[in-house]
Amino acid sequence: MRLLRATYVATITLLIALALVGGVAMYRAMGPDDAAEAAASGHGYDLVSWEIRHFPEKWLHKLQHAFDGGKGDDADRTICAYFRPDGTERPAQIENDVEAVIEGRVTAVLKDEGLALEPPLFNDLGLVFPPVDFELDATPRVLAVSPRERIELRDSYLLESQIPAEEIEAIERKAESENEGERSVSALVIRTGGFSSYPSVVFEDASYESLVETVFHEWLHSYLIFFPLGTSYFRSSEARTLNESVANIAGEALARLYFERHGTLEKACEAAPATPAPTPSPAAPAFDFTAEMRALRRRVEAMLAEGHVVDAEALMAAKRDEFEAKGVFIRKLNQAYFAFHGFYADTAGSIDPIGPKLQTLLERAGSAGAFVRAASAITSRVELEEALE
Repeated sequence: MRLLRATYVATITLLIALALVGGVAMYRAMGPDDAAEAAASGHGYDLVSWEIRHFPEKWLHKLQHAFDGGKGDDADRTICAYFRPDGTERPAQIENDVEAVIEGRVTAVLKDEGLALEPPLFNDLGLVFPPVDFELDATPRVLAVSPRERIELRDSYLLESQIPAEEIEAIERKAESENEGERSVSALVIRTGGFSSYPSVVFEDASYESLVETVFHEWLHSYLIFFPLGTSYFRSSEARTLNESVANIAGEALARLYFERHGTLEKACEAAPATPAPTPSPAAPAFDFTAEMRALRRRVEAMLAEGHVVDAEALMAAKRDEFEAKGVFIRKLNQAYFAFHGFYADTAGSIDPIGPKLQTLLERAGSAGAFVRAASAITSRVELEEALE
């Protein structure tokens, strides 16, 4: 039975990988125009090569340790040894073990929340589908392009992860300089925290807490492909906002359940030798970043609507410096920044009412799993309103 399960999961995962590669290829074809593509020339993200490099290694490890996943103290020791902040690099030799532990724990949470699909002929195995699978690695960057006169993601293009800072600046300048006059644009290269290939890519330097939340987020994208919300992703910016926001909100809720069950990194390391606690810094005055960012976006949108483009850009630059002085670093704050982050309607960069409405749906659903099942059928604001009614 264990061999059957392992063979089934490996086979289905390969099919999903091929399907997702096709989906990303379609996204790249639909996304950037010639100017954005020219600006990013030579730095495109090669997902096919990434899959060829990582997929076999990952599944060889899975088949060698099929469904044992690590439990109890051994799992905690593995987590602690990898994530513990002791000033050294994370040990690469246990990376696959860490991924396996987290995948097993995430799978258990998903099962408890009723998020296990039942594929034909295998519905008695109780498997979460798609299987939870992620790879710790450098995540791709995205070149986001917005018109200067309004906040709207006009183009986006996946870039390789390792690009020197001076080349990032050059890509942004080229994208902006080749779109002048009535088509003048704001461009920004952004580091992603994760990417929903299969296996999904999760930022290798993320904290334990952030990593677990991202694993749930990216798995939800793979899961939602089999429902209306996922299949409508490319149809409109509204559907994409719904999809990303559902993955964000549900990912946070599922991660809370994960840590309620397994504890934080501190709990995982409680049996290990203690490291000296850092000297606490003096308490800083309260700074509500979310409120500040949303207020800024409203002001910027109002200024752009009145045609004050240069003044709006000066305001964003000044606020970027102000945020940095308060401990929040944003490399560049412009229209493209708000356009890209606006798809995540529950975050500080968005003022879209979809975010609060999805939060209400979560509260009414009563559980993270029920929320995902309800949201999976929603593809528009109208349908979200109907679900709330």
